[in-house]
Amino acid sequence: MDSKQIADFQVYILTDKATNSQAYLIPACGNNCFRFTQMMHNQQVDIIESPPNLEILSENLTTYGNPILFPFPNRIRRGRFIFEGKEYSLSLQNHNDGEGNWIHGFVCKRPWRVEECGESEELGAYLRCSFDSTEFPEIGEQFPFPFLITVTYSLKDGILTFDADMKNIGNGNMPVGLGIHPYFRAPLGADSSAADCIIRVPANKQWELIEKLPTGKILPVEGRYDLRSPQILEGLRFDDVFTDLIFEDDVTRTILDDTNAKIRVIVEADALFREIVVYTPPRPSICFEPYTCATDAVNLHAKGVDAGLRILKHGETLHGKIRIIAEEY
Repeated sequence: MDSKQIADFQVYILTDKATNSQAYLIPACGNNCFRFTQMMHNQQVDIIESPPNLEILSENLTTYGNPILFPFPNRIRRGRFIFEGKEYSLSLQNHNDGEGNWIHGFVCKRPWRVEECGESEELGAYLRCSFDSTEFPEIGEQFPFPFLITVTYSLKDGILTFDADMKNIGNGNMPVGLGIHPYFRAPLGADSSAADCIIRVPANKQWELIEKLPTGKILPVEGRYDLRSPQILEGLRFDDVFTDLIFEDDVTRTILDDTNAKIRVIVEADALFREIVVYTPPRPSICFEPYTCATDAVNLHAKGVDAGLRILKHGETLHGKIRIIAEEY
């Protein structure tokens, strides 16, 4: 475990010497794990796509690395929602998706507090950070549901683990959803292309979307959306929400496989995460985003649609775990 100043930011570096793996985290920028590298086939491979520099990351906090999306992942229609019969309005300032919808939560664009860092037999190298919404009055003004989210990143045996605890520290019920938004390099190898990459998403169904927002209707996956069997990445474009996931040993496994470089990345999420968003940005990368709920889940919930919204009672805590695994073969 190491930390150093890069530009104007304190960066924490988790190292697993056994696999020559490193994860770089920047608590001041949304607790973003902005780089994850591993020695594979005798060369250092960037698994998570990092920004050109930290200044660019600080200005584009949801476009590189692994943004944390909470208390709602993805979009809320027009920044408005109804919960327990009352309407709430979220400020679109710095959270506008460009189409008038609120996007990606509060915590990815604000600093987190470092609670603990070090190494242990159980976790390997780790960094634990927290975000207390009561320290940011502007959050309470629009989202009057005080919360504490604590995330532990750990790196052991080459596996990067994301452990999250979400606690309602308010007096009433709180609507919540959690997601992460990791960007993976695709292709993974320097001599590979998208034609060498295959992807697999263990989902039987997807949410019908209009202008990137769910209608409430769920459709069976068909054609290019049926990713239960591997499909070649070249030519595929996604910004879609998959559901009815296939669990094995109580986890889902979403896969990016660079068959030329012979490197495979697996995103393994526990049963709390019932949706997966697949997004292809306009550059050679892909996002596999485990979510606990669908986009705009709080508004779907108000309409009687089960979209995975979780409601935490006073003092209640929710726990979720995601692992990012890179393998050579």
